[in-house]
Amino acid sequence: MKKLKLISAVCAAVMLLCGCSSPISKEEIEPPEMPEANEVPDNITITGAEMQESLWYQEMCAEILNYEYHCKVSERVTNQDVKKALAQLPNDYPEVFWLGDRYLAETCTDGSNVDLGLLKDLEEEDIPAMAAELEEKGNEIIAGVPEGSTYDKVLYIHDYITENCKYDYKGADSPNNGLWGTSYGCLVQGSAVCQGYAEAFIYLMNKLGIESGICTGSNHAWNYVNIDGKYYWLDATWDDMDSYADDYQAEHTYFLVNSDMILRSRNIDWTQGYFPDCTSIDENYFVKNNAYFDSYDRDKVIGYIEGQADKPHCEMMFSDYETYKKALYDLINDGKIYKASNIDKKKMKYYRSDKMFALDIIF
Repeated sequence: MKKLKLISAVCAAVMLLCGCSSPISKEEIEPPEMPEANEVPDNITITGAEMQESLWYQEMCAEILNYEYHCKVSERVTNQDVKKALAQLPNDYPEVFWLGDRYLAETCTDGSNVDLGLLKDLEEEDIPAMAAELEEKGNEIIAGVPEGSTYDKVLYIHDYITENCKYDYKGADSPNNGLWGTSYGCLVQGSAVCQGYAEAFIYLMNKLGIESGICTGSNHAWNYVNIDGKYYWLDATWDDMDSYADDYQAEHTYFLVNSDMILRSRNIDWTQGYFPDCTSIDENYFVKNNAYFDSYDRDKVIGYIEGQADKPHCEMMFSDYETYKKALYDLINDGKIYKASNIDKKKMKYYRSDKMFALDIIF
């Protein structure tokens, strides 16, 4: 999978968010627009199983994991085959951070030779020590994972990544791939683009024995995860709000959502390693925390906001566009949010996600 730039995706996310410190009139507030849901391509190509079952792919991966870059495989393969294999590699081996864009497959009498290039500015002799650094960091993070349900473990990893990694805008704007697009960049260097966030998540899920993977589309990368037999989408990059405050805690707008929800904000690439059927919101953050409202009841919402007084911010989500719109106008436009006893007019800010029907109130 190529390393993806997220500048345009991040800008799109930011455009959905705005804050204010006092009520504003209906003439001034930017009304939400009903989002149009994108569709999954009818003829999406799934390549993961094909690669995993291929002997030459297994042979190439074994050599890569042994820090070999001139691989000998027992089947005849083309450059297109290698391209597909390298797109699958982050799903299977997210700990491999050192490969760049260059590759060449040449057939020989008993198979093929596959030459792989390193990321720019990486020295071959430094890679084993860097791999050990990543392993050490990964084990350190896993040691902090709480006992409990799969949900608790996934939440911990999601929050760790979003709170300890900053989005690398310079890397996203670079014409070259770099460590910012890898698990190493995210976890060791603390700076990455969406691909790095996604690979770091899989890397840590693998250590926990939890099934997960990467999906791509709209020049962006995010994850799916299996919790108790049901699949959910998760986007740690778009839940990272470092752009707004250095000490800002993780958001959960894109934490364990279904396909209907995620497709409001992105398209799906035609080719994927695996594309799960994500239909449930049973484990969704807002559902689990009684912050998912299927109708607008001002007293109920105000009560919920007051119940979050011991936290730095209060997140809530609404089930549909009309309910969200009603809440937005009543709470923010008409100032009814100030009925909550823990809201300070001078300090309160809010962020809105129109495509996810979500509000985040900063106390």
